[in-house]
Amino acid sequence: MVAPVGVRIGGQGSAGRPAPPTAPPRTGRRRPTAGRFAVELVLGSGVALVVSLGIQYVVPRLPLPEPSLLPTLLTTLTTTAVVVLLALSVLSAGRRGMAVRGLVHWSGYALVAALPTLLLALPLHGTRWFLGGLASDNQFRVEYLTRLTDSPALADFAYRDVPPLYPPGWFWAGGRIAALLGWDAWAAFKPLCITSAALAAALALALWRLLVPPRIAVLLAAATTMAAFVEPSLGIREPYAWLVGSALAPLTVIALKLLRAPAVRPWPLLAFGVAVGAAVLTYTMLAAFWVFTLTAMAAVLLLRSPRRWRTLLARVALAGIAAAPSAAVVLLPYELAGHAAGGSPDTTALKFIPYQQLTYLLPMTEITPGGLLCLAGTVWLVVRCRTRPVAAGLLALVAGCYAWCVLSQLAVAAAGTTLLSFRVHPVLLTALHCAGVLALWDLLRTVRGRHPAQARTAAGVLAVVAAVFTVAAVQHAQSALGREVDLAHRQSYPLDDGTAPSRTARVQHPGTADLWIRPLVRAIARGTGRQPHELTVLTDHHRLLSIEPYWAYLAMTPGYSNPLALHEKRNDEVRRWLAARDADDFARRLDSGRFPAPDVFVLRQTDTGYGLYLYRHNFPRIPVTRSSEVVFPVGFFPPSRFLRQDVGPYTVITRYGT
Repeated sequence: MVAPVGVRIGGQGSAGRPAPPTAPPRTGRRRPTAGRFAVELVLGSGVALVVSLGIQYVVPRLPLPEPSLLPTLLTTLTTTAVVVLLALSVLSAGRRGMAVRGLVHWSGYALVAALPTLLLALPLHGTRWFLGGLASDNQFRVEYLTRLTDSPALADFAYRDVPPLYPPGWFWAGGRIAALLGWDAWAAFKPLCITSAALAAALALALWRLLVPPRIAVLLAAATTMAAFVEPSLGIREPYAWLVGSALAPLTVIALKLLRAPAVRPWPLLAFGVAVGAAVLTYTMLAAFWVFTLTAMAAVLLLRSPRRWRTLLARVALAGIAAAPSAAVVLLPYELAGHAAGGSPDTTALKFIPYQQLTYLLPMTEITPGGLLCLAGTVWLVVRCRTRPVAAGLLALVAGCYAWCVLSQLAVAAAGTTLLSFRVHPVLLTALHCAGVLALWDLLRTVRGRHPAQARTAAGVLAVVAAVFTVAAVQHAQSALGREVDLAHRQSYPLDDGTAPSRTARVQHPGTADLWIRPLVRAIARGTGRQPHELTVLTDHHRLLSIEPYWAYLAMTPGYSNPLALHEKRNDEVRRWLAARDADDFARRLDSGRFPAPDVFVLRQTDTGYGLYLYRHNFPRIPVTRSSEVVFPVGFFPPSRFLRQDVGPYTVITRYGT
């Protein structure tokens, strides 16, 4: 990553002259260059993509009976086979012969991609939904993907004429792929998520191969992948976040090397800045945490070597310049819109405290294979941080995670908000898992140095121990995924043909709520004669907006709502309508409101009228979001002004002339 290209930045000799280049360490590996790494990343990602898509093509076509435990059995067998092959590839990495070395090298990408793909595709056999189905956060994720599948123009997932708050990178790319293939966004979500998990493993492998021997890089990539399954709801269930999280450990080590090096060429700093910008474009919250960690790391280096302040500042500035364009895509439109509106309103997205945020994650205290691995990693980080750059970088990342957790708790008391510190848990687990693998590698090197005759035996022991730990992690992953997999089988499809997820041992029948989506879509089309992206809908049946690109008058909850859309004021506007004296007054209030009136009402039928749930933020109380039902009198929608269509338990109301 620090190959000589162009002019060196920093590093002064005694006479103020540029320091001579340092000799590369003799590791027996070719020194990485920009072109070599780019080729490695592209080809490795290509191998991972082919393997993942191949598995995803085969798995749904397996004739598995339902309900049965065969998906679980096949997951155990196939992932164990992958782990065994990983162990064999580690043992074979030193074999001679160009063909053998090439096969072992590229098979690493195939194996680390197959691991997460099998762990996700087989348990989800029989359902087109990804983990969690269309419940909770997945509603707005699929809604965002639907928005950017309908149009490549960047927009908020819910509100019309509002710049996006959430980073669009993954959703834009996924939306363009779905549009190119002619897929509905909800159906594309699952394969996009599984493929992203495979690509995250390939990215981690390519980055670690810049820092450690290839055989160890494979183990580190496998450890990184398994860290995503420890807490699935925070890790693998957010594949776009995991694309960032899986890369932070090696990238932090690279950052430390770039800041410490006596002299660095410009391209590594520019490439690193591009990586920071890509993180902002993909998952801004993790990018903010990472920038915090990198800033703290640079500050520590500055305190230790104050005379290097110009060098450190120049390197940080060059990386920042490279990161700025991508970051501006996310931040600039939102900030400009907020400034034009008199200042960005307070965001409710950060005002959320799950149980995981109330305590500190201490995996090294657990008496499990994963806990022992984290304990070994913790000890290794403390012992080796002064002599091993990899240990120093990982320790900085671990320290950054815990510092972020402390700051998040302080923010609740001081500012009434949080930093969503639970989102860095997968990053912390990744760093500790990788440190544990490196501790075992260090132990192997020590044995080799003191007992050369036992070197092959020690390597075999390392491979076996790594395999056992990985199999244990795989089995934990299957158990941890149970609830998320159940949700994916518990929800029907938004289709007319009656197809639904297959039954499982725990879920005998899918739900029926989504069966009304297509009839509702047809009723809206009959009542308006317009395309979904031309209409604003008021409803509390938010899955309708996840499946078709309607604009929302009110987003599903304040926590997901764009602050510039003023969720609470929209709630107040609805209550102002309901205070109308009669139908004429109601129509006048619709036309004179602060926000453009909805084109369509999709309301629930009740005994006294048409019901709608309004949601308000309740932070820091529990629950964070509270709901209250309001009822629109039937008389507010006279047949002379509105077309009313009953669709199951709902009524679709459209205004003539809209």
